[in-house]
Amino acid sequence: MFGINRKIDKAITAYEQGDFAKSLSLCKQILSVDSENSSVLITAGNIFYVQNNYDSAIKLYARVLQKNPSHYSALINIANSFYELKNFDKAIFYAEQALNHNAQNKLPYQILGNAYLGKEDYAKAINNLTKSLEQDSSDPWIYNSLSQAYQKTGDYIASLSNAWKAVEKSPAWDDSHHINIGYLFYEIALEKGVDVIVDCVDLWYKKYGRNPVVAYMANSLFGNTQIKSADKRYVQNIFDAFASDFDTVLRSLDYQVPSLINHYLEGIYPTSRERKLRILDLGCGTGLCGEFLCNFALPRGLEGIDLSSKMLEVANSKQLYSKLVKSDINSYLELNNAKDFHTYDLMVASDVLTYMGALEEVFENINKSLSPEGRIIFSISENTENKNSYFLHMSGRFLHSLSYIKNVLKNTCFTIDFCERHKLRNEGDKVVMGYIISARKID
Repeated sequence: MFGINRKIDKAITAYEQGDFAKSLSLCKQILSVDSENSSVLITAGNIFYVQNNYDSAIKLYARVLQKNPSHYSALINIANSFYELKNFDKAIFYAEQALNHNAQNKLPYQILGNAYLGKEDYAKAINNLTKSLEQDSSDPWIYNSLSQAYQKTGDYIASLSNAWKAVEKSPAWDDSHHINIGYLFYEIALEKGVDVIVDCVDLWYKKYGRNPVVAYMANSLFGNTQIKSADKRYVQNIFDAFASDFDTVLRSLDYQVPSLINHYLEGIYPTSRERKLRILDLGCGTGLCGEFLCNFALPRGLEGIDLSSKMLEVANSKQLYSKLVKSDINSYLELNNAKDFHTYDLMVASDVLTYMGALEEVFENINKSLSPEGRIIFSISENTENKNSYFLHMSGRFLHSLSYIKNVLKNTCFTIDFCERHKLRNEGDKVVMGYIISARKID
């Protein structure tokens, strides 16, 4: 028994230190001789939970509850697991069971509030989240959820008030709540007009403007014409935050760009002999383009780069790429050119250049990294706001004029194969239009 207890302590310590492989190995050893040890089942379940393997986590928590239906940690953890799976009814069921055993803790109310928010029952969401705050008024994520619930009811004053409290309660290193309030400003501006939020944005910028994420989002909302590219920290953070739901969200927006690029590539490279290409997926994200680019690539000839480590984790899980690198486009291409690495036959940029305004540098770097007659196929969102070469939209994305794109391509030694106007996606109740462009390197 003494030896098992030491192993349990080691397993828990390894888990707390983030050494999940060691912890899980120890858990399995212990469970082979003590299959219903609650502490070990909870620890193993927690490992699966943090690895987003919620089904496996649920099975382990359920084993604890079979033996002890009132085990508080198991009830909370299984409720959270069902919430992550968007099974809100079961999340509510187990959170209520936890509440029956401990009504003085924020967690059951917080799970209930978030689950009811997922079920679009905003009155119950607000009620439970408010009770959660009564137990802990320091948690920024409770304020964030309350902000979302009030926004859905149309109470923008309460929504902004809670979003602001989330910002104030969050640590200085955490940009999450700045991003959340920035998007709230944007959504209110879309619905009510930008004048409604100008004073609030100005206050936000004056207090937190040294944060580059705040500065970039505020400048987007102000329509600052001097900004030439999105802040890298901003891009990394927003895509880290959205990575787990990215594919689902884009489907809900009727996102067309990957399928359009695939359609055009099938016309450019119609035979298997022509499809033995070395390809670089610029800003590959979760691998939406990689899912078809592998059909055009040499064996182990598909590579991807992205700023977001969370997006790269999702892309890596799809096992499409031979190489994935965390980098911005210009830095990667400049290193590739300086080190005389290999050149690429094809580069793809699906809704990536929308985070850059000035494009001269990136197309110069792309040209240098393409093989002779190499090709870049990409999308841009069209600038219908003004006559400028590019425009920083209050969404934080750049819109480009077609004449500017054509001039940049000409000046960086590309010839255009085709340039077709299409619907790219929906945004709110509006359709975002833009172009799919294929350009070939010329000497």
